[in-house]
Amino acid sequence: MGKNKVTTQRSGGKRRNVRLIRTGSFDSFVDIAEQYKKAVVMIEVVERRPRRIPFIGGFDLEMRREVTNVGTGFVCDRRGYIITNQHVIQGATEVLVHFNGEKKSVPAKVIKSDYQLDLALLRTTLPPNTPVLRLGRSDQTRVGEWVMAIGNPLGLEHSVTVGVISAVNRPVTIGDRRYKQLIQTDAAINRGNSGGPLFNANGEVIGINTAVSHNSQGIGFAIGIDLVRSILRRWIPPDEK
Repeated sequence: MGKNKVTTQRSGGKRRNVRLIRTGSFDSFVDIAEQYKKAVVMIEVVERRPRRIPFIGGFDLEMRREVTNVGTGFVCDRRGYIITNQHVIQGATEVLVHFNGEKKSVPAKVIKSDYQLDLALLRTTLPPNTPVLRLGRSDQTRVGEWVMAIGNPLGLEHSVTVGVISAVNRPVTIGDRRYKQLIQTDAAINRGNSGGPLFNANGEVIGINTAVSHNSQGIGFAIGIDLVRSILRRWIPPDEK
């Protein structure tokens, strides 16, 4: 990646010049990961579950708070709005958000969610100097383009992976959800990455990391950001934009 570069390759004993056209740079991913680390958050889903407590003569039930799922989200509006996948917060009685570099998680309110679109909008109080991620154009993404995913796979905070766009406009069915026009990438996406941003080399979010194929490696999917942008226009009140 970087500037255009001319290399020489041999073909049938003859040399020929091949121009490699590249956009962005690998260094840009380093800068993106550093610049936006506070805008990509860990989401902790808390549920109240019964626990049997033995006592003389039988058992009693106690409702206990447990963290049952961990995912990712990112700040999409300076007023504290965070976008993520609906399946990340499904079943939650309480949602906590942890910002990179902060000691404690803070509560977040679920503002809107859509099961079929697999999107959810949260709101919380942002720490000082929290950046807002820039949304790009998923309809302009190209197969072979370099991308970077940031998330919390298996609860490992702020993990970065890099890959390329393998395909666009993929229809995928998972359970009773039918996703349309997903971006396919070979950037590693694992459990806990769901809801996190997929960046292009310009630092723009072009997708929300959503699903991974468990039958093979190197196949992950993201919801195109164009759909997300249209949903955010409906979900965030006009007087707060």
